[in-house]
Amino acid sequence: MQSFHKILDLCQKLSQGMPNVVFIGGVATYLHWAQRTISTMKPDVSHDADFMISLPDYGILKDEEEITPNPRLAKHQMIVEGVEFDIYVDRLHRLAVPYDEALANSIEIEGIRLACLEHLLILKLEALVSRGSSGKGEKDRRDIARIGLLLGCRPDKSLIEPYLGEGLIQQLQDIARGSIFFGMCKHDAHEAKKARAAFKLFVSGVS
Repeated sequence: MQSFHKILDLCQKLSQGMPNVVFIGGVATYLHWAQRTISTMKPDVSHDADFMISLPDYGILKDEEEITPNPRLAKHQMIVEGVEFDIYVDRLHRLAVPYDEALANSIEIEGIRLACLEHLLILKLEALVSRGSSGKGEKDRRDIARIGLLLGCRPDKSLIEPYLGEGLIQQLQDIARGSIFFGMCKHDAHEAKKARAAFKLFVSGVS
């Protein structure tokens, strides 16, 4: 946990200098969940950080930091104080949600600008499609479950529907049918049943 606090501190420092950087991935999911905890389920911590950035801001950043391209994974990367940052640049890297849309609907928590829950859901679902049964895929499923529980019955569908195709709906339905809630609720069958029911209600509302 101490190392994750270091990651959050570095994200805050980056955000102070570049307020239009939009964090996604595990850092964003953690901060959304920590701010609006609705159960005893603890959020997963991350070992790195992901963010979206405009092309002009990227030009400034690469003058200040050593950044390397990763063409295979369609992103850039930098390491700051031993922490890896995955960078997605507007017009250079294609994510399911465009940078300008993510920025326009982003929110700020603890001095860090985050993608809204609706957009974070889409980005996490797209990541799950590519990572499947890997360890990161399992974390994606837990993050998606938490995002769905946070959104509940009142998501802004206008932020979801343009990006939510049948393949992503299927991913949501598979999570709703899976066993992930039992582990997330520390094997408390009663709590897991409640969480699954709430997530199924969310899925039915967006699919």
